[in-house]
Amino acid sequence: MVIFGLLTLQVLVPRQFAHVSRSVNMEWGFKENCVAVIALHKRGKSDTQIFKHLEPLKISRNFIYRAIKHYKEFWGFEDRVRSGRLKSVRDKATIKTVWERIRRNPLWKQKIISRELNIST
Repeated sequence: MVIFGLLTLQVLVPRQFAHVSRSVNMEWGFKENCVAVIALHKRGKSDTQIFKHLEPLKISRNFIYRAIKHYKEFWGFEDRVRSGRLKSVRDKATIKTVWERIRRNPLWKQKIISRELNIST
């Protein structure tokens, strides 16, 4: 059941943990919207019917069209692989190491530090 953008999810657990089970409130986001649109599309609903059905979630018609087009093109709703700086360069350990080197010797150039750590500038 969806109430004002929140999803109530009943978690099923084994019998020995039945006393622990409870409802969990999750935020309803972009991926959940895509899943809802694709599920209705697979059921044979038209774009207009999907829009009217998901109107309480404030999903635009344009979002529905793009989600269906993306699904038809890639057979899924996952994000595409994007170019850009690798995650391994931006992890906390690397950032901390760079800051420590700069703190020890503020006159070091970025090029020298990146060459020593074997990362791109």
